[in-house]
Amino acid sequence: MHRSGTMIFIAVLMPVLLAAAPVSGASDDAPRGGDAEFVFVEEVATGDRCVGLSVFQGTEIEEFELEIIGVVRGVSPGSDLILARAEGELLEKTGIMHGMSGSPVYKDGRLIGAIASAWSFCKDPIAGITPIKEMLRAYDMLDEMPTSAGAPGGAAGPAFDQITGGEVWGSRVAWVSRAAGIGTGGASEQLQWSSTARIPEATLRGISAPADGSELTPLSVPLFVSGAEPRFLDGARGVLSGLSLTPVAGGMSASGSASGEAAALLPGASVGVQFVRGDVNMTAVGTVTHRDGDRILAFGHPMFHAGPVELPMVGAFVHTTMPMLSSSHKFASGTELVGTFYQDRSRMVAGRLGRAPKMLPLAVAVHSPTGGVREFGFEVLRSPTYTSLFSSLAVAGAISEVTKSAGPADVVLRIRLVMDEGEISYGNRFFSEMPTFRSAGELATLMDIMLLNEFENHEIERIELEVELDETRRRAAIVRISTDRSTYAPGDVVRVNVVLRNWQSGLTERTIELPLPESEQEGQIFLWVGGAEEYHELESGRLGDGLVPRSYGQLIDLIARSRSEDTVVAQLLSLRPGLSLSGDELRSLPGRAALAMASVASSGAAVRTEMTVLAQDEFTYDRSVIGSHQIQLTVRTDR
Repeated sequence: MHRSGTMIFIAVLMPVLLAAAPVSGASDDAPRGGDAEFVFVEEVATGDRCVGLSVFQGTEIEEFELEIIGVVRGVSPGSDLILARAEGELLEKTGIMHGMSGSPVYKDGRLIGAIASAWSFCKDPIAGITPIKEMLRAYDMLDEMPTSAGAPGGAAGPAFDQITGGEVWGSRVAWVSRAAGIGTGGASEQLQWSSTARIPEATLRGISAPADGSELTPLSVPLFVSGAEPRFLDGARGVLSGLSLTPVAGGMSASGSASGEAAALLPGASVGVQFVRGDVNMTAVGTVTHRDGDRILAFGHPMFHAGPVELPMVGAFVHTTMPMLSSSHKFASGTELVGTFYQDRSRMVAGRLGRAPKMLPLAVAVHSPTGGVREFGFEVLRSPTYTSLFSSLAVAGAISEVTKSAGPADVVLRIRLVMDEGEISYGNRFFSEMPTFRSAGELATLMDIMLLNEFENHEIERIELEVELDETRRRAAIVRISTDRSTYAPGDVVRVNVVLRNWQSGLTERTIELPLPESEQEGQIFLWVGGAEEYHELESGRLGDGLVPRSYGQLIDLIARSRSEDTVVAQLLSLRPGLSLSGDELRSLPGRAALAMASVASSGAAVRTEMTVLAQDEFTYDRSVIGSHQIQLTVRTDR
C-alpha cells in the first residue's frame, strides 16, 4: 500500500490507537494484553498479512504492509522472533532502515510487536519483530518504580580510551584513576587501565557480527549530532563503536516542526533519546511501539541494556530517508523534551511522558589559536555510567568547531566541577597528537573518578571547562642535572641546576633548592628530577599499595598530589623504607623510627614504602616536559 492510502488506514486504525493511549491519569486497572488489543506469538502464522507504522517524512505517521515469513522460537532464553517481509515502493528501495526500531506491526488492528532487527546488505526488506508480550513487562517495572527516581546507570566496566597511545601514562588524572582502581574492579586490582565512561559488557552486542551481513542484528539507533565536523564524527564513531549508536551528522532541533509532540506521540511516531542539548545536540532516534496513558514502549531492543535509567525523551522530526547499499537510515532531528525513559531492557526501552529528567549544565570556553574565545553551553543527561561519555563528546565537538581535531598541539586545560558538596578544580598542560579527544578524555576520566568512586556518592551540579590550544610542538626534555657539590651535611641546602632542551628552540636552565633535614643520618642519598609522567611512575613504584586512597578525602588529596605535565619535580630520596598509614605517607619520621615501623608494616592500614622522601620541590615550565635524571649524593656529619 502506498502513501495515498495512508490517511484512510490511519483513520480506520485511530480508534485502536486512541484506545491504547488514554489521557494521562486514566485508570490503568484494566488488564493489558487481552485479545482486543494484542496478538501473541501463538496466534501468528506464516502468510499472515500485517501493517506497520513509522514516520518517513516530518512527523506524519505512515503505514506499510508486511507478510509474516515465520516465527523462530527460542532465539534467546525465553525469547522468540517473528520474521516478516515488508512491502511498498519506499522500503523495497531502502530495506529496513535504522531509525525504524520500535515501529509497531499490527494484524487486523491488533499489535503483534515491534520491528527491531534486520540483515545488512539484504536484497529484500526482511525484518525481525520483537513480540509485544516480551515488551509489556516494562509497564510493570514503570509502575513499581517512583517517577522521581535517581539516575542510576548500568554496571560499571571499562570500554574505551579517549586518551590515546602512550599519552595515558603522562596524564595526571589517568594516574589518579589507576591508583584509585576506578573501572578496574577495585582499588586492590592493578589491571590494564582504560579511561572514561564505564559501559556494561552487555552493550557490546553485534561487534563480532560477520561483515558480509549474514547475521541478523539489532537495528542500530542513529545518533544525530549537530554542529559536527567530519573528523570529529570519525572519532565519535570509534568511541561509540561498542554501542548500538551510529553517529551521523545532523541538525539542531528542527525548525518548523509541529509543537506538542507529547500529545501526538502515538504508536509509529518518531521518538528520541537526547543525550546532549544546547549548542551541540546529540539525539538517538527510534520509533514508538505502544502507548498506554503516559507510558511509552519503544525500540524493540535496548539502548544500552543498562536497566533502570533516566534518559531524556524528546519528540523527533524526520527530514528524509537515506537509501544506502549497506543499511539505510532516517535523517532526523530531536525536538522538545517530552518525558523520561526509565527502563532500558533487553527487548525495549520504556518511559513516561511528562516530567523531564534533571540535566547537567556544561559550559565550555575554547580559545582560538587565531585569537578570541568561543563559548558553548550544553545540558547533558545524568547517569553515573553515561554522563562522562556524552559530556566528553560534547566537549570534543565544541573544540573541533574552533580548532583542529588531530595533529600536534600544546593544550592548556582547566576544569571546574561544582559538586553538591564543594568544588573540584583540575588543570593540566600537555602535548597531544589528538588534542580534541585527549581533552575530552581528561574530563571524562575526572568525572568517572568522582561518580564511580567506592567511598561516597556525590552529584556533579555543574561543569565549567576552558581549553587553550597552541597548534605547535611546545615540548621540552630534561637533558641533564647538576649540583654545586656532591657531599652535604644535615641542614644544608642542595642547589640543583636543571637543563632543558626545548623543541627546536635551544636550551634553558632553571635552579631549584632542596633543604636536607637536620636529622638526616650519614650515608648515600639520591637526587631525582623528572617530568610529571616520570614522577607519577616513580611514586607508583615507590609507594605501591600505599598510594591507594582509603577514603573520599584521600581521593581528593590524590588529585591534588598529581602533577600537570608542564611541571618539573625534584626529590631528595633516602634508600630507607618508609611508611604509608591509611593512604597517607609519613615523611617526617626519624630514621630509626621509620625503619622500625616499616619493618612491621603489613597489609592493611600500614604499608611499607620503598625509599623515603627527604625533601621535594618543583617548578612549572611554559610547555610540557618529559624525561628524568638522578645522581647520587653523600651525607656526612663530620664536615
